[in-house]
Amino acid sequence: MSQGMDPKDARLAARTENGGSAQLRDAVRGSRPGSWLESLWMDLRYGARLLFKNPGFTAIAVLTLALGIGANTAVFSVVNAVVLRPLPYKDSQRLVEVTTSTAMFPNLSLGNSNVALEQMRKTVPAFEQITPYRPEEMILTQSGSPARLDVVRVGDAFFDLLGAGPQVGRLLVPSDQTVNQGHVAVLSDAVWRDRFGADRAVIGHTITLDKLDYTIIGVASRNFEYPNKSDLWIPLVLSKDDLQNATAFNNQVIAKLGRGQSIQQAQAQIAVAAQNVVNAHPALKDGYALRLTSLLQRRIGNIRSTYLMLFGAAGFVLLIACANLASLLLSRGWGRQREMAMRAALGATRGRIIRQALVESCLLGLLGGVAGAMLASFGVDVFRRIAPPGTPRLSEISADSAMFWFALGSSLIAGILFGLAPALRASRSDPNTALNEGATGGVSGTGSTRQPRLGGALVIAEVALAFILLIGAVMTARGLMNLLKTDTGIRTDHLLTFDLPLSDHEGEDPSPLHAKIRDILDRVQGLPGVESVAATDHAILGGSIYMYSGFKVEGESKPRSMAEGSAQVRSASPSLFQLLGIRLIRGRFFTDRDVQNSEKVVIVNEAMARRIWGTLDVIGKRLQIEDSSPKPSDWTSVVGVVANIREVDIGSVPEAEFYFPIFQGGTSSLHLIVRTAQDPNVLKSLVSRQVWTADKDQPITDIETMDQLISERTGEPRIQTALLSFFGAIGLGLALLGVYGVVAYSVARRTREIGIRMALGANPSHVLRMVIRQGFVLAMAGVAIGAVGAFALARVLKSQFTLANSTDVPTYLAAATLVVMVACLASYVPARRAMRVDPMVALRHE
Repeated sequence: MSQGMDPKDARLAARTENGGSAQLRDAVRGSRPGSWLESLWMDLRYGARLLFKNPGFTAIAVLTLALGIGANTAVFSVVNAVVLRPLPYKDSQRLVEVTTSTAMFPNLSLGNSNVALEQMRKTVPAFEQITPYRPEEMILTQSGSPARLDVVRVGDAFFDLLGAGPQVGRLLVPSDQTVNQGHVAVLSDAVWRDRFGADRAVIGHTITLDKLDYTIIGVASRNFEYPNKSDLWIPLVLSKDDLQNATAFNNQVIAKLGRGQSIQQAQAQIAVAAQNVVNAHPALKDGYALRLTSLLQRRIGNIRSTYLMLFGAAGFVLLIACANLASLLLSRGWGRQREMAMRAALGATRGRIIRQALVESCLLGLLGGVAGAMLASFGVDVFRRIAPPGTPRLSEISADSAMFWFALGSSLIAGILFGLAPALRASRSDPNTALNEGATGGVSGTGSTRQPRLGGALVIAEVALAFILLIGAVMTARGLMNLLKTDTGIRTDHLLTFDLPLSDHEGEDPSPLHAKIRDILDRVQGLPGVESVAATDHAILGGSIYMYSGFKVEGESKPRSMAEGSAQVRSASPSLFQLLGIRLIRGRFFTDRDVQNSEKVVIVNEAMARRIWGTLDVIGKRLQIEDSSPKPSDWTSVVGVVANIREVDIGSVPEAEFYFPIFQGGTSSLHLIVRTAQDPNVLKSLVSRQVWTADKDQPITDIETMDQLISERTGEPRIQTALLSFFGAIGLGLALLGVYGVVAYSVARRTREIGIRMALGANPSHVLRMVIRQGFVLAMAGVAIGAVGAFALARVLKSQFTLANSTDVPTYLAAATLVVMVACLASYVPARRAMRVDPMVALRHE
């Protein structure tokens, strides 16, 4: 206007130069703080409307994600509780256990002698605290029925080192080791509540353990237990032999590293302590060493790598789910080309289009994550029910906040993972091309005659991952079947087993113990439905007692070394062999004449006979055995050779073993095995009553049938097989859903081409073969890649899982055939749809 322009023209010129008011309003709105939240909210609303408008697609996508995220979240909850979460002790990451290795016992991690403990206290500055403890079993004979308790004798710094406190009374102090000869006790919370009704007046009361009186001085805090589920703690009072004997490996040792100290530094220092012990006690020279292990690793053992591998298998399922959804979104994106082109034509930037697509995929991911968290919570509960009783930290596994945060994180990552490729493809669409293809968006227009490469690659990846999971599941299942079919060398049907814990003093004088055992055997044998009963010193398939002392073979100039002399040893009543069906190879079984004052005899198994004499003709051969349990004097004659049995673990190799007559020496433990003519469970209460009639103070524990015992011993491979089979089934189902989706989408895109083919004379069977061939090619490519990965993975898994032969070609061929056949079946439905294409309808779009 200052230049003389008409006001109306000047106003028009200014608006032309500065842009329209709508554009200015958008620019101002976009520059405001928080405007991105407004646009994000708009994207979320739009994405939610699209999902609700396509309930079929949404349901499939959410279910697919729920399976993948649910499997991962459930396994994460287990891994987090068992492997990742710190132990519930003060400064648990600094706690370590010390074990001993020696040539006398080359295959075991032993406890520590007090001599070694004192050396460590002097020469290991990396330890802030160190204390011994000694777990054992004792019999409580009051406050209810007799019970076996897991008792721990502990050093004076035990509770302080672990950060435990009392909830009633006090804990142990150094003076308790001398006052009243150490006969004071601290109860666990569980025993206090179960046996004493949580009575706070229990302090000062007396309990009887192994027929000795102990005064209760306190109750430990509610959640404290160490080691494992301990019932009671008493002072560790060392004998003169314990104090001076360098080979008395009786004490477990726990230590706390100083702040800033590493296990490697402490290991170097305890090596010096071990050398000092060897210098003072030359007999330990060969193979003696002290070793450190973190308390967490000691607690969970080798299960860490097993759980991490299961976590990896669950990760495969999630990757398959993401690939499947990426493929579905790519297919869906082709139908939305016109929409994206309109957005671009109206000024939407590439970043804005990518964000919109990612918001939609993340929204899908969150929905799948919510459903997955619900499935995971259910899965964790199922795992706790089916997990073997000995699973480390089983009571700590639960659906907690960490599980839900993991599910949320997995949902967002999965949403970005499966949504990124479709988002990038949508942002690269050409508006002119897309808008010229008409309202169909190019679905039946003049697109490529081949499946887009990215969609095909995703399906091939799905099939490959699913094939790897399937091979793992099949191999573990076959491995479990082979394990269950393993010949243990004994008859396991209709057997009832139970432990009769003995107090320490009962093993001191064999005669009363022998009378007690005979009385129990006679009473149980007289029960209706009992075919036979036998006594031994430890359970079949329940771990074995070992004899590690050397022995001398008659005719040899020098005793066998400790390592050569180590063998399993079992005390047995005469009826044990016939009851278990153990085959006699040479000689005879024990008889009622093999008693305390008769000639000392022994039965060896086949492995022992071949190892010592190289032949089975060993009847009459004699051994001189030192420090064995039982402890024969002078020469012991071999009177029988029996077949090998697998008694420690079904999958283990039978080891050399001695059998001694239980009535010829003492025993520190007692185990009864009853063969019944009916269901063994029916006789549990009757057998218990007969035992209590013989000795009213005798506790009875671990009452199980042999079938239950075998089920427990195979619990870990069972759950491994179940989980891998579940993951394999889900992975295969998702992969085949992906094959179906890609082939169905290809048929939709090629409708015009198929119509032209049929108009030119192609018959429906030709179209059927053409479509199925596409699914066949995708499946074969995935199987070929997966076979390489499965072979490599099987070799890694073999050390952690009960696997069949990892190079079993028939297994690979059978699994490949299954995958290909089901892939072809998944392609059959869209192929049938292609056969029914009407050429006139297909060409009418032109």
